[in-house]
Order: sequence, then C-alpha cells, then structure tokens
Amino acid sequence: MTAFRSGGGARIVAELVLLSWIFLTYSSGGIVSAQAAQPEKFPYYNLWASQDGETHFAACNMQGFNLTPYASLPQYLRTDFGGEPIEMVFTELPVALDQPLHSPPQVQFVITLSGSWFTKTSDGTRHEYVAGDIMFQDNTKNSSADKQPQHYSGTVGDVPCHQLVVQISRPPQVDSPCPF
Repeated sequence: MTAFRSGGGARIVAELVLLSWIFLTYSSGGIVSAQAAQPEKFPYYNLWASQDGETHFAACNMQGFNLTPYASLPQYLRTDFGGEPIEMVFTELPVALDQPLHSPPQVQFVITLSGSWFTKTSDGTRHEYVAGDIMFQDNTKNSSADKQPQHYSGTVGDVPCHQLVVQISRPPQVDSPCPF
C-alpha cells in the first residue's frame, strides 16, 4: 500500500474509503447492472433544510454516475459532490444516546457501519438508519435558511452505533432535497 503524504492524503483516503464502501455494499447485492446507463438503484437518505429553517427527510436514489475503469474493469463512479472531502471521522455513538436539537458541524455524509441510529427532523419525521445506510446532510449552522436548521439524533437498540462521517467543503443549500 502506498504511504500518504500530509495535505492531499486525507482527501484521497476519504474518497477511497467512501467509494470503496459504497461500491462493495451495493455491487455485492447485484444492484449494478452491466447494461444500464446508471446503477438501477443507489439509495441514500437526505436530511435537508427548507428556506424557513425547518428540517426534512427524503429517501433518494443517487444519479450522475459514469461508467469508468477504476480498479481494472469499468465500474459506476460518482466523484463530484460539489466540494472536496475535508475530514473523515470514525465515531461510536454510545447506547441510549439521545442528542438534543443540533446542527452538524459541516456538510457531510454519514455511513452507518454497524448498529442503528435515528434522526428526527423539525417537521416531526423520524427515520432509523441501519448498517449500510448512507445519509447526506447540509443543515449546518451557517445555512442561508431564515433560522438555524436543526434536528435530533440518537442510538436505537442495545449496541453502540459505528459510523463513518465524511465532511465535504460544499456550501449548505436550502430547498434542495436529493441533490445527487
């Protein structure tokens, strides 16, 4: 394996981890069709903010892939998310975690590795995430919404929840569900 230099190394590692996780999770289930112009199904979830500052939940299907040689043979890749990876965080949410109303520190993808967790948006929608689920959120405190868009979150069940969080430099958007 190649050693990474400081600076761009974190970005490369974040991109490789995110793309590898996504590809391995979904290609093993036969979701990618060799004949399709896009993967048949590439689900992700989106916690988004409306202009009034309320938060909402959407179930989305990612588009915008290119069939490109990657490891050796062509694979469906999507690498443009409107910003560069700036930090990658592995985290363990403890059992019985119940976080108060808050905004994420950055625009980010949250990939559930094991365990289960939930978000509850300010419009009252609650969604539980399990291993393999991908969630994108951009309801940060520096959103252009009329008020700070926030949500609740916590763990579900009697085991901790392990997550991979990939923060990106993309500016937060409003009224933009399912941006990918």
